[in-house]
Parts: sequence; structure tokens; C-alpha cells
Amino acid sequence: MTAGTGSAAAREQRAEIDQLAEATLAALHAPSILNTQPWRWRTRGNDVELRVDADRRLAGVDPTGRLQLMSCGAALNHALAALAAAGFAGDVVRLPEDGPPEVVARLRRGPAVDPDRSAYEAIYRRHTDRRPFADAPPAPEDLHALRTAAGRHGVDLQVLTDDQVDGFAEIVSTAGAAQREVRAYEDDVAAWTGRPRTSGDGVSVGEMTAPGGHRVPPRDFALGRMPGLAAGPGSDRGTVYAVLVVASEQRADWLAAGEALSDVWLTLTARGLAASPISEVVEVPQARAAMRRLIGWTGHPAIALRIGRPTGDEAAPRTVRRSATDTVGLPGDP
Repeated sequence: MTAGTGSAAAREQRAEIDQLAEATLAALHAPSILNTQPWRWRTRGNDVELRVDADRRLAGVDPTGRLQLMSCGAALNHALAALAAAGFAGDVVRLPEDGPPEVVARLRRGPAVDPDRSAYEAIYRRHTDRRPFADAPPAPEDLHALRTAAGRHGVDLQVLTDDQVDGFAEIVSTAGAAQREVRAYEDDVAAWTGRPRTSGDGVSVGEMTAPGGHRVPPRDFALGRMPGLAAGPGSDRGTVYAVLVVASEQRADWLAAGEALSDVWLTLTARGLAASPISEVVEVPQARAAMRRLIGWTGHPAIALRIGRPTGDEAAPRTVRRSATDTVGLPGDP
């Protein structure tokens, strides 16, 4: 090998490592249950390993760990969006059999592709908006794009009909009431809401929305505190409710659901829409069973979303994020 060839190879390897590092930085902005950001990346030469952070497991809200795994799936999809923006596919091994159970995926740079920056740019605009949405619903072509985004991951996005929304609202209400009777759930919510922004995680009071004209009222994270975000002028009449549905309840399905959640959310953000998750309908077993009945036993609900057109000139505040030093480790790190 000539010196020039060796130098070019070294530069290319350095570029690959830098692009993977950028992918892990983009993943910092992925949605997660109560903004726990329950993942860690570990660099391994020419790939990076995505691991579940067991210390961020919510024993009361998410005793099965499904939502934690979905959160990791969302982080993985954000990382893939960053690689696509740089003009590369991602080469992913999901749930590798030769690794410890906390390893969710291994990611390396794949072959060159036409750069696609739309999802990557949406990463830095995406946020949760629990305020009532506008009168006008998303256009049919928007909903088609969201179904396509979910389908890329083998997940079905079912948009509830008007006739189903009242039943859905009842399930949401019943799930919330059941959770308020569970001390472990209340402890989780108390621990991860109202946190100082310097913590880099959790949901702050400033992001909580005051009661408004919601057709399906959002979860009460305030726990008696004053929400910091006004409901705004929206009527919520144009809001649509959708459910991500998986074929079974294997770990691979929940990981795929998280990737689909990220893809759907970035797609709707790129199209000028906003969303907020409704996870309580899958956190409570009785509610999850009721959701299966509501969608006609067509699969297993993974999470629900409310989707609509935002109102007003001000975007809802974005949740804080941990630093790369908190979430990315070097070879040999735990």
C-alpha cells in the first residue's frame, strides 16, 4: 500500500467515525418515555453500540420495559436519519444474539445513497405539543405519508375514526384513573417531572399544558402544580388520533415500534404538523386490552399519538437533553 493510499484510507476511516459520532448526537433528541432518554452509545472502532440504560427504567410507569425499548428504537432511527443526511445508509444489527441483553443494536455506516436531509432537519424542530390543535385536520396526503413512514418498519399506523374517538377518550381516562391509584406510578411521575432544566432530562413544569379545549384531555403531569404553558387558541377540532400497531409482543416488535414512532414524528414535523404521545393506553394492561378491542383485534397497540396543526406563533418549549458525555462511552466503558 502506498503512503498516499494509506493516508486516504485513514481519512476515510476518520470521516466514518465522525459521521457515526454525529449520528449519536442526533439521537440525543429522540422522544422517550417521560424524557428519560434511557439509552447509552458505546463506540467500537468502526461501529457504535446502542444499549438500554437500566438505571433509567421506570418501574411504575413501564414495568415491562416496553416503552424503554421503544425509546431506544426512536434513538436508533434518529441516528439513521443523521447518516442519511450525510449520504449513507445505515448498516444495523438489531438485538444481536452475540451480545449481552442490554445491547439493542449495532450501527455502522453503510453504502452511499442520495443524501436526504428532510428527516434530519426535522430532528431539530420536533417537539411535543400537548396544546389543543387547530380546526383544520391534517390533509389526506399527510396521513398517507405517516402510514408509509410507519410501514417502513413493519408497523401499522391506524387513524381512529370519529366513531372511535369517544371510546378512545374513555380508555385514556380509565387508564389515568387506574394509574393514580398505584404508588409506584405516582413516584415515577413525581421523580421525572418538575425537574430543573440543568438535569438534562425529565419534563419540566414549563412544558406542561394548562387545561383547554382538548377532546381527549392530556395526561396530568402537574400533580397539583401550576402548568407553565397556556392552552392557546386551538379548538382541537382538527386533531386526529392514531395508534401504532405491531404484529406481536416480541422485543423486536417494540424496537420496530420505536423506530416507527421516530419516523412518523419526523415525517409529520417536516410537513408542518405537531404531535404528542398518549402512552398511558398501553401502560395499563386493562387499557391495552380495551385498545385491542377498539382497533378490532388487528394487532397489538404500541403507543397512540394525537396529531394536528399547531396554532399560534410560538412553538411549545423543547425538552432538555443530556450531553454527549453522559450518553456516549468509549471502548471499554460499561
